[in-house]
Amino acid sequence: MKKTVIMYDPPEGWRYGFPKPIPDDVWDDKTILKWIVSEGYPQEEIDALGELFHGRYWEQVIEE
Repeated sequence: MKKTVIMYDPPEGWRYGFPKPIPDDVWDDKTILKWIVSEGYPQEEIDALGELFHGRYWEQVIEE
């Protein structure tokens, strides 16, 4: 079965296992930041960039 997901890739995300599909219960910028930290992305990286922190989003079709 195919499903369309939203992928997220933070800066230098490859170092921490990103890009990853955003879970359905993650729905805003604050929740995304909490989620990426829970997935192993360092809070220090987010803090260092401050308001300049950004990530890339895109839709991707995956097989379930």
